Amino acid sequence: MDSYVPATNTVSFGAVVFRFSWIYVLAAIAVVVIAFLLEAFLHIDMSKNSFLGVLPLMTAGSGTGKYYATRTGMKPRGVKAWLIALVGFVISLAFNLAVIFGFIALTDSWQELGSLGSFRLRGEEQWLVPLALGGLFLLFVALTRLFLWMGANPVVKKMRKDVTSAF
Repeated sequence: MDSYVPATNTVSFGAVVFRFSWIYVLAAIAVVVIAFLLEAFLHIDMSKNSFLGVLPLMTAGSGTGKYYATRTGMKPRGVKAWLIALVGFVISLAFNLAVIFGFIALTDSWQELGSLGSFRLRGEEQWLVPLALGGLFLLFVALTRLFLWMGANPVVKKMRKDVTSAF
């Protein structure tokens, strides 16, 4: 499939993870700032837009996929692609948890964290929690993998087109 495009370089896993990390952090900050500005100046309620949380993941995934394809001449594949997606999602999860706990620490609202325990499932329903969390984890890893592909695919297509039009 990618045989038309010569691999020009290799890219280290650390470079890919670093690229994903800084794109994710910048995109997350940008989403928060834009949402704040929209609420403050245009009075648009952004709390009802659940897609905003996926935007940084989409931006980081597609940007990393583009970077990988530009450097190597191919899309990330197989185990490497899934490993990039898994590590990328774990990075995004760690960043979000750090922001949440940082906000709780800054606002000294630790008692609010205790109210999360008020949602209790009874005996037979408790198996749903790990099942739901595992399903969400798999969904977001798969989404991150999709975003990697979305970033890499146009780059590889353009490279193929350039190579075939050169003849």
